[in-house]
Amino acid sequence: MNRSVEMNRSVKNYLELIRLPGIFTAQADILAGWMISGAAFSWPLFYLMLATSCLFSAGMALNDYFDYHIDVRERPGRVLPSGRISRKSALRLGILLLAAGLFFAFAAGWRPFLVSVALACAILLYDGLYKDGSVTGPVFMASCRYFNLLMALALAPFEGWGMIPLITGIYIFGVTVLSSKEVDGGKATVQTGICALCTGIVWLMVYALFLSGILPNFTGVILCAVFSMVLSTRVLALLTEHRPKDFQQAIKIMLLSIIFLDIVIASGFVPVYKSAILLLLLIPAKLSVRIFKVT
Repeated sequence: MNRSVEMNRSVKNYLELIRLPGIFTAQADILAGWMISGAAFSWPLFYLMLATSCLFSAGMALNDYFDYHIDVRERPGRVLPSGRISRKSALRLGILLLAAGLFFAFAAGWRPFLVSVALACAILLYDGLYKDGSVTGPVFMASCRYFNLLMALALAPFEGWGMIPLITGIYIFGVTVLSSKEVDGGKATVQTGICALCTGIVWLMVYALFLSGILPNFTGVILCAVFSMVLSTRVLALLTEHRPKDFQQAIKIMLLSIIFLDIVIASGFVPVYKSAILLLLLIPAKLSVRIFKVT
């Protein structure tokens, strides 16, 4: 009985380490990219779902490994500084998951594999070197989301395919800038403005891709206008709400909303009734976020 309880506690600790709710947003990128690429429903899609899950989890584990000394001061409740998982175990898990992610991407095809290598490099550069930079940190985090969506588009590349992931990249750039206030809170006019601006640029990007014919369905433009207005309104509320928990709640909403953004992007290429399938990922994401943090 005690062994079973201990095992359950250990599993829960590791799921907390890899930020379980965020995995479903990474999988949404893959499904959206697959829908847009028009690739067949086959094993490569399954392999990429596994690849993105492993690479995302690796990024989270390595993030906490490199952030250990900072988290001891700022987030002592996290699994590493609290001693629930050793730092060495987090490093081993991160390396193992990174290798597994590359393996599954290789199984999906040589193009997705090459993109996955770029994604793995972006993860390591962000986690280990450039996270603390006011510009480099958001840029490398944005590049992680860029390559994640690109990995699925690489299943069947077409003209302009490299432009589409810029939408998620710009969005995550803004979220990452805003996350700098997650711990201490306080007045954040610049960070809030940049984040709100990025949500507006997301709509401009979708509209530009519609005009260029890369995302030919006007439905995506309409949905993105609603998406950008709702999210920017939520972000601008932080001009008067300065507590750390206000920022944490806003960031959680924005990260889970990646699933909606992927629906928006996919709707620019396929009918809404198809892209709406991604809403199914919102169910495990919402359920798991009640137990595990997404940041």
